[in-house]
Parts: sequence; structure tokens; C-alpha cells
Amino acid sequence: MDVGYARVSSADQDLRRQVDELTAAGCDRVVTEKGSGKAGARRPAWEALTDAASGQLRDGDRLTVVELSRLGRSTTQLTALLSDLTDRGVGLRILDLGVDTTTPAGQLIYTVVAAVAQMERDLIVERTRSALDAKRRRGEKVGGRKPVHTPEQVLRAIALMETTDMTSAEVARATGMSRSRMYALIARRKAEQGSPA
Repeated sequence: MDVGYARVSSADQDLRRQVDELTAAGCDRVVTEKGSGKAGARRPAWEALTDAASGQLRDGDRLTVVELSRLGRSTTQLTALLSDLTDRGVGLRILDLGVDTTTPAGQLIYTVVAAVAQMERDLIVERTRSALDAKRRRGEKVGGRKPVHTPEQVLRAIALMETTDMTSAEVARATGMSRSRMYALIARRKAEQGSPA
């Protein structure tokens, strides 16, 4: 069975062009959905279609889409999908690219896509490691959470404490900090400057 999948990103977009192309390409059934293709976005029809337990796609079936972008947005997503479908004996056809993984040429393209995805992941890891090593060599801190409060907030808190008759609770509210956090940051700043807290 050839199952088509048509998706648009928002409710006001029209699915008819994709449905017409999938039907003209010989799909026995077309599943439609309106929803984003971003990683993490919920696509219930897609999830049900590609879930092995649902039985909607079986060994010998083929999943057809009009464009590669209907499957997802990242090479990693595509590679994982192709791998899963291949393991289950399900072909994948992408009409605008002329790709059909049930053919030898389609399998070659799949292999190239998978190799590029692996290289992309390896390069990201290598660039990240290189950047972290460079930061360490420069003596910069690596990892950990970014500070929630800016140095400007701390300076403003110090100025308000020293030049107004505001209470510490009022200063904390005015600078967007809790009292205990404000006191800790002021003490740290004064310690760094070598002045008594």
C-alpha cells in the first residue's frame, strides 16, 4: 500500500495541492495534518502513522510525501525516520526530489543523506569540543548556569542602599532580586573589589 502524508504548518494554509499531487502519484490513502514540523511540535496524525505499533505502515508499504520538508526540519530527524522505515521494510518516496528508497538509486541517496547527517553530528561535536578547549586555555569558565542577575542590578542595589532611605526589602523589589540574593551578590561584589561588606 502507498500511503501519502500531507502537512501544512498552520490552520489557515490549504492542504489541497499536496493531496492532489499525492493522489495523482498513486497513493492509496492520504493522511493529512495541520501543524508545525519543528522538532518537539506535536503532530498526532504523523505520530500515529509512523508508530510501528499502530500497524498503519507495514512491511512492503511505502510512505509518500510531496516535499522533504513535510517530514521534518533537521537532517537528524530525516535520518532517524529513514532508518526506522528501512528496518520495518517500509519505503519512502519524496516526489519533488524524485527519491524512492524502494529503488537502488533511492537507497544510494538514503546512504548519502545518512553519511552527511553523521558527518554533521561529528562536526558539531568537534566544534563544540574545540570551542570549550579554547575557553579553558583562556581561563574562561566553562559550563554552569548563566547568572540570573546582571552586574548593573547589583550596582543599582548598592547605590540605592547607600544613597536612599529605602528598606532592604524595597531595594530588593526595585532591583528584581530577593533580599537574600541581593545581600549575597553585594557581599560578593565588595569582596571582589577588596572592600568590607
